[in-house]
Amino acid sequence: MKHSKAGKYPFPSPNCSGEWRSYRRILLAGTLFTLLFALLSRGFYHPDEHFQILEYAHLKLFGAETTDYLPWEYHAMMRPGLQPFIAWLLGRGLLVAGYYSPFALVSLLQLLSAAFSVVALFALFRAVYDELGTACRRRWFLYVGFFLCFEVYLHVHFTAEMATGNLLVLLAARTLRLRHSTPPSGFRAGMLLGLLAGLTFAVRYQAGFALAGYGLWLLCYHRRGRLFAGMVPGVLLALAAGVLADRWFYGEWTVVPYNYLRENILNSHMDEFGVSPWWFYFTESLREGGYLFGALMLAATGWFFIRHPKNPVTWMLVPFLFVHFLLGHKEVRFFFPALFFAPYLLLSFAQTVPQRLFAGRGWRWAVGVAAFANLCGCVYVIGTGRENTAFYRMIHAYCDGKGEVVALDCTGDWNLYSYLQLVKKRGMVDARFYMPRNFRLQHTDSPEQLERQARELAASGRQVVILSADPDFAEHTTLAVRKMEWNPYPGWVRRWFNFNGWTRFPVRNKNAYEVCAAPAPAAAP
Repeated sequence: MKHSKAGKYPFPSPNCSGEWRSYRRILLAGTLFTLLFALLSRGFYHPDEHFQILEYAHLKLFGAETTDYLPWEYHAMMRPGLQPFIAWLLGRGLLVAGYYSPFALVSLLQLLSAAFSVVALFALFRAVYDELGTACRRRWFLYVGFFLCFEVYLHVHFTAEMATGNLLVLLAARTLRLRHSTPPSGFRAGMLLGLLAGLTFAVRYQAGFALAGYGLWLLCYHRRGRLFAGMVPGVLLALAAGVLADRWFYGEWTVVPYNYLRENILNSHMDEFGVSPWWFYFTESLREGGYLFGALMLAATGWFFIRHPKNPVTWMLVPFLFVHFLLGHKEVRFFFPALFFAPYLLLSFAQTVPQRLFAGRGWRWAVGVAAFANLCGCVYVIGTGRENTAFYRMIHAYCDGKGEVVALDCTGDWNLYSYLQLVKKRGMVDARFYMPRNFRLQHTDSPEQLERQARELAASGRQVVILSADPDFAEHTTLAVRKMEWNPYPGWVRRWFNFNGWTRFPVRNKNAYEVCAAPAPAAAP
């Protein structure tokens, strides 16, 4: 092995070129797989992933006569504007080029997130290259980072949690490399660290707990005056970018982190979404991550914290996870930023396992079964995630070439274009990002009002669509309606693999009905 320039970790020398070629092949395959997954993956894990970015970008791209349809967080001015600005910027580019569609913008954002994730993963690989020890462990690091189902899912989604995970990985990777730098890290290195730290906070304020732990680690184990001096302008530059993005977004100067603290913590609006016990993350991580893998991930994380108490990753993740255990409202997605360190944590844990356990035919069979299960998981994630997109594409195709299309629903009747908000103010929140330009959604207070408005609109010559969670709505209404058929699964899947009609389940409560025009009254004799 030979060392590269000062400040960089050792990499294979020319006589190890075969080993490095194997890494490059995995890197290339992993990059292509991640980008392909970004193009195929659709949908979102949680509605916040949509309403915190895409709806805001749509508002800035096309405007609106009112903002009452937006979630309460917008009116409280408590969501960062940095990611909506990026989405708006890409959307403007697509509009200028004449290629705009909501599906094209989502694909572009996911490709951007995928590319960012590849860069972050490679940076972490370089930082821990020597620590992994053997070529086998290094290859497994890349396999886990690029091909593990939940990892690639996280890598391609353009959300605050995912961007925070990548930024924390970059911050940790750069810090790990600086520990071995010669000469000691200076002002420019500090500026980069400060910029990464500031952007992490500007994207998701909860990351402040991880950054606080990171700052304590620097004070304890990496005190460098020039480094700290460089971090100050880096942090200020990133925070200034966040403040300017918030000013652009809300149209006025406001301190968005304080607004977030006031609404969610001081006013406890977060708890209105539900309060869970402290052990929630243990049980839910096992349920959502799979009992075998979830237990393995929990064990690897705990082992890493115990065996590496002076590692900056430990100082980042321990306060970040601990504070979330203390908060009343808990969701698994709050821990997603920590999962970006999974390759590092798992491979560090694997070093404690006796090597003889990884030999023999049984181990190869276990790896093969795990790889097949992981592939099935990837296919499942892609298939189920396209349900919403298939519905939106069906509506777009239906509205193409028509005049104004008015959709009606009942308040509280959940559908793919709206859901009922109960925090602070009761009302329907609309997903206008995926609505065609000639599509308008109206909410009614009762089935009787819905039928009355449908008749009035149809009589005025408008095309009317009813959105309902009732799969038998046609039998329960006096309107003449036709059910608009749609399904996210290809025809060959529904034909050959639709055992017990399982393909109907994703669409049974996501229905659209076209109101048929009433026959013209007969002319008087």
